[in-house]
This record gives sequence, C-alpha cells and structure tokens, in this order.
Amino acid sequence: MKYEAVIFDLDGTLINTIPDIVSVVNSVMSRAGLEERSEDRIRAGVGFGVESLLRTLGVPPGVIVSMALEVTRGYTQIGRSKAFIYPGVKKMLTDISCAGIRLFVLSNKPAEALAKSVSDHLSFADIVDSRGSMPGKPAKPLPDTLKQIIQEFDLKKESVLMVGDGEPDIQVSKGVGIDCLSVLWGFRSRVVLEAAGGRLFAETPGDVVRFVRQGE
Repeated sequence: MKYEAVIFDLDGTLINTIPDIVSVVNSVMSRAGLEERSEDRIRAGVGFGVESLLRTLGVPPGVIVSMALEVTRGYTQIGRSKAFIYPGVKKMLTDISCAGIRLFVLSNKPAEALAKSVSDHLSFADIVDSRGSMPGKPAKPLPDTLKQIIQEFDLKKESVLMVGDGEPDIQVSKGVGIDCLSVLWGFRSRVVLEAAGGRLFAETPGDVVRFVRQGE
C-alpha cells in the first residue's frame, strides 16, 4: 500500500463547523461594538487561523490578538455544538483505519478548540494524534508542525497523504514534500483550489478511500 498515514484537515474536511464559528465570531464582534458579519464572509475567511480570519473581517489590528483569544475561549465553551460531521466521513475514517493506515488531524483551529471538536465529534475514530495552532503561529501553511508529526511518528514523506479543503493544506504539503488530496465538499471551490496549486481532487469521502487504497 502506498500510504501508511493520512493527515486530515478538520474544518470543511471532516466537520462542517461553520455554524459554531459564525456564532462565536459574531458574539465576540458584537461585544466589541463591531458589526456582525455574514456567514458567507466568515466562511471565505476561514482556513488560515483565527487571527487571519479576523483580519479578513476588517477587525482593527490593535485588537486582533485579544479578540482571537476571546474567539478561542468562546469556542471551547460552546455547550451545544451545531457543527456536524459531513455525510460519509465516519465510514471514510473507519475504512481507512481498518486498512491499517494511521489517521492524524492537522488544523489551523487553536489547539484547545481543536481538542474539543475532536472530542465532541470524532471520538469514534482511531486518531493517532491531532495538532492545532498556537497563538500567533498557525499550523499551516508553515511546515514546522507537519514536519514534527512526520518525524515524531517515524513516517516516510512519500507514504503520507494530506487531505483538506483549503489552500493551506496544499501549501503546507508542497512545503514539506508530501501528496495532497483536496476535497470538494468543503469551504473552497475547485477553481480556488486549482489556483492554489491543487492537482488531486475528491468529490466524495468514498473517493478519498479509493484514492488512499489504490496502491493495494
């Protein structure tokens, strides 16, 4: 089998977290006396981390760091999440894991918020490790965190596949030298992903399983 590990993005790839993100971001915006933003505008800014999202929403530079911390804190305190796993994702993760392939998650969601999302929605999955962003340091497209996963778990780059729905997934994969499969059910269109350098695409979770197992 060609791949021994698959590293998944979270938001827009495994889980549709937009309902929770919109709720938390607009709550923080409102408390700061700023106008709430539309779901479409927030979705367009998701992918490069909380601080980047707030910049795209026009938040004044001087309060971005403090508001990003508020967003992270608000996300971890959500009582009843409205996020949901995309159809077919549970079977996708189970099928890949049953094939003896290790599962990882690499997300630009802050580490604490990522841990909550994984616990709330992916407890069924045999995920070896999940890594998120630290304040001021997104996990993608910077290569450091991905390299750490590869080194710590003794993976060969040619046997690792990144699966995600955004530009950062493509960029970090290129920077480290691993394959990237872009999914088309998430927050970005094929046109945007191709412009970012995407070359491999999956329209359904079943396509991901077939791609991962094609080397059997």
